[in-house]
Amino acid sequence: MSKVYRILAVLLLTFAMFLTAGENQEAFAKKSKKTSWVKKAARKIKRNIKKTAKKTRRAFVKAGCKVTNAVMDSAVKAKSKITRKKAKKTWVKGHYKKGNKRHTKGHFRKVSKKGKRSSGSSSAAAPSGQPLPSQDPLMPNF
Repeated sequence: MSKVYRILAVLLLTFAMFLTAGENQEAFAKKSKKTSWVKKAARKIKRNIKKTAKKTRRAFVKAGCKVTNAVMDSAVKAKSKITRKKAKKTWVKGHYKKGNKRHTKGHFRKVSKKGKRSSGSSSAAAPSGQPLPSQDPLMPNF
């Protein structure tokens, strides 16, 4: 009988140890997750400062782009007045793209010439005032 009591005592002690160890770990885990209001406030202030700094930086960059754009546009206009020719290039102002948060620097781009058509499309066009010919040769043309 003494063996049975010893085994039961050991099982009871191990069971009690497991129970108390689990409670201590839960209590310890709850304590470590809590943060003070000072830390929360400090985090919030830090985030707000970062947001404000980012917005301020963007505002300065945009203002610089506007100034550069005005200078470049006036230079292009002055050159076209001096040479008495239409400008072939224009200045594109630096900007932040909508979905992309990176800044695109200002640059020159070629001016597209409107009204210029390729030779293939001009031959297919019908003279003004007349209807277009039908695509099917068997169908009558009204």
